[in-house]
Parts: sequence; structure tokens; C-alpha cells
Amino acid sequence: MFTLSAKAVYGLTAVTELAVRYRTGAVQIRDIAEQHDIPQQYLEQILVTLKRAGFIESFRGAQGGYALSRPPDQIRLGELLATLEGRLEVVPENHENNALSFFWQELHAGLSALLNRTLQDLITAKQHSETRYTYSI
Repeated sequence: MFTLSAKAVYGLTAVTELAVRYRTGAVQIRDIAEQHDIPQQYLEQILVTLKRAGFIESFRGAQGGYALSRPPDQIRLGELLATLEGRLEVVPENHENNALSFFWQELHAGLSALLNRTLQDLITAKQHSETRYTYSI
């Protein structure tokens, strides 16, 4: 089974929060940690990794915090997860000569399509899934 570590889940959660607040300025780490129940010290380590990779930037001072370094529609989920997890692989290395090679190819294509989505795509999908419809007769 394809499993992401807590580091990847927390990192993607934090970056998604920064993406939602992209135009509102820096977000304090304490706010992200409390809102999403992430250990603050661990989140600090994750954000340092993402800062070194160029996804986010930090600001000092009373109004300081973290913000995305570029717009959410320019950050691919695959890039973020690869930074946090390393190389992402689900497909067996020798799948070409395998009786299930067609399946591995489909799995790889589906995963690649999902990882090619941007943070903005993720936010839009989340907002769409939270939309509630009311029907009156």
C-alpha cells in the first residue's frame, strides 16, 4: 500500500493552509499547529525543509510567520511530496515484463495525474466537496 508519513501529511496540510490564506499575509506557525492539531515543534522542522526547498518564506516580527513563496497555482503537489518524502514510487521496478503491466501503467498514470495537480487545484476540489446543496420541492 502507498503510505505517506506524518511529515508529508502535516507538511501538505500546512502548505494548503498557507495557500488558502495566500493573499492575507503571513500565517503564524502557532495558528496552523492549533487549527490542524499538529505538534508545533515538528511543524517547525517541516516548514524549515519547505523553506529550504523554496516553497515558503518566513517573516520575522510581531506580524511575522510563514507564507507561500509563489502563487498556489504554481506549486505542484508532486514537488511538495517529493521534497517531504523523497522519491514517490508505487509501481514495481520491473513492471514492463509483468503479467499485470497494464495495471501498473494505469496506476502510474493515475498517480502522476494526481501529483501533477497544483495547490490551487487541491483548494478548489476541497471547496467543491464542502459545497452543500439544498433542494426544495
